Amino acid sequence: MDILQSKIPTDLTSLKRFINHSAAQELDALTEACYYPRTKKFYFELLNLLKIKEIDIKEYVKRLYKGTKAEQGFQVIKDPGAVILVFIMHQFLRKRDQQAYFSTMLYYMIVQYAHLMYKQMQYCNVDTFRYTLDTLTKTHLFAREKTISGSLYYLTTEMTKNFTSTLKEFDDTDRIIDFMLVARHRISQSVKSFAENYYSHRYAGIGIKTQTEPGEDDANAYQMKTQAHGQGIVDKILTKIITVKQVDLKAFEEAKEITKIKTSIAMLISDNLAKDIHLNNLKITLHLFVQELVNTSDLCGDKFYDYVKKLMAVKRSSNPHFFKNQVNILLVEILKDIKQYKVYETYTNQTKFIVNSFLAYYLALIVRNTLC
Repeated sequence: MDILQSKIPTDLTSLKRFINHSAAQELDALTEACYYPRTKKFYFELLNLLKIKEIDIKEYVKRLYKGTKAEQGFQVIKDPGAVILVFIMHQFLRKRDQQAYFSTMLYYMIVQYAHLMYKQMQYCNVDTFRYTLDTLTKTHLFAREKTISGSLYYLTTEMTKNFTSTLKEFDDTDRIIDFMLVARHRISQSVKSFAENYYSHRYAGIGIKTQTEPGEDDANAYQMKTQAHGQGIVDKILTKIITVKQVDLKAFEEAKEITKIKTSIAMLISDNLAKDIHLNNLKITLHLFVQELVNTSDLCGDKFYDYVKKLMAVKRSSNPHFFKNQVNILLVEILKDIKQYKVYETYTNQTKFIVNSFLAYYLALIVRNTLC
């Protein structure tokens, strides 16, 4: 057993809670333009929760890389802040805590992104930053995954697929080095490309003004705000539901009251919505709801309930991808996953509509509670 492992607490509950919260908080903050995560304070809090000193992790780095290709070079992977996260990933895998491991991996990717952004773009203009994000080619990771937060989440998933076994066994240092280099390289490619586009636009004086211009009516102003921040809204909610596994109790109770659904069914749906396998359909559903918003009263005013009711009253659409239909797709996916779809098929059409409406109102109310 390594010396460092013998020094840390056996109960990592507080550490897990801190990392889960920090990863979710940073993903949320990354929806804002020009946000660079500050990781130094986080690093020292990790030391405190592990009940070790900085000298302990520095000595651990020397032992880890002794006799390997990284002993004399590869300074980038000797960063104590990165190495301590890799060490923590191994600890959570030893305890078979996949959720805490994933959150730690996610924060590791956020740390790498922060370091590279500070290196590539020390000064940042908000308008140019937004314009660059909106005009990236479709093949760029930040464009393909819609947001920077989404991109880091995607890369986290890729890294867990390829390196979980290595980080669990922790008996092949060269393979651990490969993980750290690959992870940084994947992020570096996207950050460098983004920075090149940013500086090109900055030099040309190009940017997007998202402030409301004098005289704009409420509808136009809100549409502009939705277009600029809609993806960030969706990403923020996905973080709450998928990453943090948070059930919005206020939205849950109100959706249950509106639809008069049985509590047992409502709990099954809200609890199992948080599984990673529902991420894609959940993302599509939220996007369809947000993109239909025209003005603030549709979401934050008295018109909200009629607005959702109207969306759920649509009989058919020329576009197969409409909110009501996507809610049903997501619901069926959840029910099949928890082996409840055959029970659902026995319901009357009225009861099926109630169940679908609960999910629709629950998601719509989460958006409302987040924005209003």
